[in-house]
Amino acid sequence: MRYIASLIKFLFGCHHYNLSRVFTINKHTYCVCCDCGAEFDYSLETMSIRSQHISPWTLGGQLKNAAQRT
Repeated sequence: MRYIASLIKFLFGCHHYNLSRVFTINKHTYCVCCDCGAEFDYSLETMSIRSQHISPWTLGGQLKNAAQRT
């Protein structure tokens, strides 16, 4: 099931080409996809994205929630 969800997300989901600048609020550094709203942890040490926080309103969040229910 996880393979199918990943394939659907890749084909129809946001590819996160339009990222915001880096923000640091309350000691949390991140950037946001301006198209879908997904948040990405950002490392100031390596100056790169560490991981993605999947928001519930993004396609990836919907697929993840659906996969957990089954």
